[in-house]
Amino acid sequence: MTIDGSMRVKADDAFTQARRRGLFRRVLEFFRGTQPGSLLSFDEVRAKLKVRGQHYAGLQTIPLDSIAGSVGRYQEFNRAFLPAQEFIRERWKRVYEVAHSMEGFPPIDVYQIGDVYFVRDGHHRVSVLKELGATTIEATVTVLDTPIPLSADVDDLDLELKGEYAAFLEETGLDALRPDQRIEFTLPGQYQKLHEHIAVHRYYLGQDESREIPHDEAVARWYDEVYAPTVRVIAEEQVLDAFPERTEADLYLWIIEKRHFLGERDRQEVSLEEAATEFSREFGSGPGRKQLDASVKRAREAGQKKGGGVVAVFGSGSAPPDHPVLAEAERLGRLLAEAGFTLMNGGYGGTMEAASRGARQAGGHVIGVTMDLFTPGLQPNKWLTRERRVKDFFPRLKLLTGADAFVVLRGGIGTLTEATLVWSLLQTGQISPRPFIFVGDGWRGLFDAFRAETFMRDRDFSLATVVPDADGALAVLKDTLAPAP
Repeated sequence: MTIDGSMRVKADDAFTQARRRGLFRRVLEFFRGTQPGSLLSFDEVRAKLKVRGQHYAGLQTIPLDSIAGSVGRYQEFNRAFLPAQEFIRERWKRVYEVAHSMEGFPPIDVYQIGDVYFVRDGHHRVSVLKELGATTIEATVTVLDTPIPLSADVDDLDLELKGEYAAFLEETGLDALRPDQRIEFTLPGQYQKLHEHIAVHRYYLGQDESREIPHDEAVARWYDEVYAPTVRVIAEEQVLDAFPERTEADLYLWIIEKRHFLGERDRQEVSLEEAATEFSREFGSGPGRKQLDASVKRAREAGQKKGGGVVAVFGSGSAPPDHPVLAEAERLGRLLAEAGFTLMNGGYGGTMEAASRGARQAGGHVIGVTMDLFTPGLQPNKWLTRERRVKDFFPRLKLLTGADAFVVLRGGIGTLTEATLVWSLLQTGQISPRPFIFVGDGWRGLFDAFRAETFMRDRDFSLATVVPDADGALAVLKDTLAPAP
């Protein structure tokens, strides 16, 4: 293919304009306080939505606006497929030049989850064709099966909610028991309450019928005897009309809670209809509505912030079983979860498992960054709520150093490697200032050795904080990261 000089100049100008628009969008997102329009990560979405299988769907013409994700290259383009990295300029330009020739493009290769397509091969083609105003593209499609609906406009909080929904269905099997079910919340943390409702219903069924109620039967009967009747009342009483931004599931929980409150207050049985009417009257307008809206806003903001932020905890996978550092790690995990922080660590055993266990037992979230390098020799610990699998140490460290704060426990060479990398990134300004905490007075002796034997300066040591225990670490984190009450 022969390309004249004018086309090369045009391609370069087109990339510059597209890159500029991408940067402008980021500035607008910052000032508007909206979430970054990043491409969805295929691995993350697949893990959250509990994909159950896949099948090849062949060659199709798909809408470009439904392509919102990537397999492994989601940092190179934004959600609109505007280029986000300068290093892709030359490749982008070559594709732009081909688009203006008679050569034509081969189909791109995509995965489909719900209504969203994730590019396996063809990112630059998608970007260029969108830049040229195209609306569709030829693609070979592999469909991944999930019971959770997904659309291209999903944001981070919506994805978290869908992940909670997928976990709920996996644990209860409700979608198999009642295929027509659709229980979707607009607020985080609500599916756990449904688990509690099912457990309570199972207990009372067992008491009434003097037998052990199988789990599947309890789930189905809760849906038939508790959830579905409440949803019917919501529809019959037209309660949703007063709460257009909420869902039937949201109102189900609120009305059940209202029914319980009224029953306790009045010392008598309250019908679903009475509870629905009273809830709508109290919270449908006026001061009650403002109170409800404020509570909803706080809950959604807490979900978007994932508590007070993500704290990466570095420690050892080979700590002796009876070493005190394991108890300290477990306590740290529990304190972080109770304060609303998400824990991130290497995902395996030792202090990683202890911290994960502490966080999960306190109801928190744990992200484990595991590696193909260790598979199948090591298995992730069972306390993770989310696994991020990467190839080897380098992408692992990149993910860990993206946390909002760092806590270093006693460890070995791996722990020191992670800690010194973070230290270097902070010292050189490659990451912005954030809490960098060493737990245990033993670190002071090591720092003294660093002062004596290295060229590190006082300002380098000012980047790190040594605390005696997990409580001291939490105090630093709450001062710097935790959201105001």
